[in-house]
Amino acid sequence: MRKKIAMALLMVGVFPIVLMAHQFYVSITSMQHHPETQKLSIRVRLFANDLEESIFQEQGVRLGFWTNSPLENAQAYVESYVSSRLFISVNDSPIRLNFISQKVESAEVIDDTVIICELEAYDVSEIATIQVRNSLLIETFDDQINIVNIRANNTKKVMNLDRKLPKDQVAFH
Repeated sequence: MRKKIAMALLMVGVFPIVLMAHQFYVSITSMQHHPETQKLSIRVRLFANDLEESIFQEQGVRLGFWTNSPLENAQAYVESYVSSRLFISVNDSPIRLNFISQKVESAEVIDDTVIICELEAYDVSEIATIQVRNSLLIETFDDQINIVNIRANNTKKVMNLDRKLPKDQVAFH
């Protein structure tokens, strides 16, 4: 009898945690301006399961990040997806983002897998304003929040973008 009660408590206590291991939807985009090289470095961190679900809903393709044997051309799908949802303008002029790399790693805080995309923009000599449109994952998850951290001119600015506000602008004075 005690075993049954202990098992019931274990089921009630553990399974909801396992089923809801990832109940928030967030991406983090970090930008760093390097005036000496006139480069803007961009790093986008996304939960792999969220990214895979969005790409599956849009294109019907499973990338295989969860099976530890992703498709050979998974990076092409990720690059296309990110490039279609992340747009940056500097000083009111759109800039071209170059996809550099993608890597998969385990998240440190929670037991989940993260995709990290590295992008760069060139010929960005100085920054007075940056406008960012980040609509990553918002078509799939209503509660998706895309945090954008920007470092330029020895200043840090932060944007919180979501379905209602997918685009914002900050000024550096």
